[in-house]
Amino acid sequence: MDRLVTVKDVSERYGCSMKTARKYIRQMFHYEDPLVAPRWAFDEWEQARERMPAMISQGRRLDILHRKEHGRVIVPRKR
Repeated sequence: MDRLVTVKDVSERYGCSMKTARKYIRQMFHYEDPLVAPRWAFDEWEQARERMPAMISQGRRLDILHRKEHGRVIVPRKR
């Protein structure tokens, strides 16, 4: 069985409140009581939110694409 992502997992990953984490989970395929989502649904939801910056050079664009395919993802913890 696929790993389930909980409200606490989402809250820790994005540094948001539990209420916001519940809102995020309800935007994807999820199960109720307890509120959880399969890992594949979380990954699809996260990929759907990705956007390439509009005004960047070609070199920077290639660097971003390379990091996306081969590098580690760093999620900012502060706004």
